[in-house]
Amino acid sequence: MRCYGYDETGREIIPAEAVVIREVVQRVLDGESMRSAVADLRKREIMTSAGRPWTQQSLSRLLRNPRLAGLKTYRGEVIGKGEWKPILDQSTHRKLLTVLEDPSRKQPAATNVRKYLLSGGFLQCGYPLEGEGEEVHRCGKSLYTQPSNSGKRGYVCRSGSPSYGCGRIRIAAAALEEEVATRALARLGSPKVRARLEAAVGSVTPTEEHIDRAVAAIDERLAEAGQAYAKREISLVTLKAIEEEARKERRSLKETLAQSTRLQSLPATTPEGLAAWWVDAPLERRRELLALVLDRIIVLPATQPGRTHLDADRLEFVWK
Repeated sequence: MRCYGYDETGREIIPAEAVVIREVVQRVLDGESMRSAVADLRKREIMTSAGRPWTQQSLSRLLRNPRLAGLKTYRGEVIGKGEWKPILDQSTHRKLLTVLEDPSRKQPAATNVRKYLLSGGFLQCGYPLEGEGEEVHRCGKSLYTQPSNSGKRGYVCRSGSPSYGCGRIRIAAAALEEEVATRALARLGSPKVRARLEAAVGSVTPTEEHIDRAVAAIDERLAEAGQAYAKREISLVTLKAIEEEARKERRSLKETLAQSTRLQSLPATTPEGLAAWWVDAPLERRRELLALVLDRIIVLPATQPGRTHLDADRLEFVWK
């Protein structure tokens, strides 16, 4: 993958990208946070060299890259001046590294992905955003866990890292989790739902060895596609399409194995039995049970701000 700011040879500067780099560097040197810079790049729809939205991690890697200052590296160490034109002078690069290494700029990583029952992908932001013309689409980002100022648990759409969503949705955790658990346990106790889940997994349960072989075949296909792109036998668009399809296949294979495992370890078959088990079950086991029947919940904006009890009309359940 080419370094942003340079063409695929790594030697010729791409002027438009160099302008973006110098602009961001100056903003960071002036005290702006990386989070703010990334949010602005995403708002302006400026993409990375791979055609993806910027993140704090990808922007940080770029700004720390000695190549921008015309420096050559070997195994991570600067070994001299390169044979290409620099985008930044070495003095600016040194100042930038000093700022980026300042401990006061460090932000704690998002470590609460699995802290609550529905975190880690179960909840999706349904805030409506304006599209082109009369088209309206939803934010669609995952909700993350975050306590309120009073300490009450909640799920929010974050405007910054790691999701870069709209920042307009928040919902209290306790009442939502109770509602979801009630509905999920009722579905799991239904023989029709159980039969459909078993049919979806398939009569032949895949093993980890089977999954590993299938994933290895996907990786081999990806390697071949990468070689074909390097030889100019396929376009970048085609390569990206192959990569996306491979990612979908990987997710599907692993989800099939996970669903099979969850079905086999189902603790009970009646709503009463499941409810009794749920009371003392650890968090991860509860999450595994939910994953049997629940794909995601789309959380819509509150219709009555300040409402103290759960508004079920805000929730769109997508069941498996």
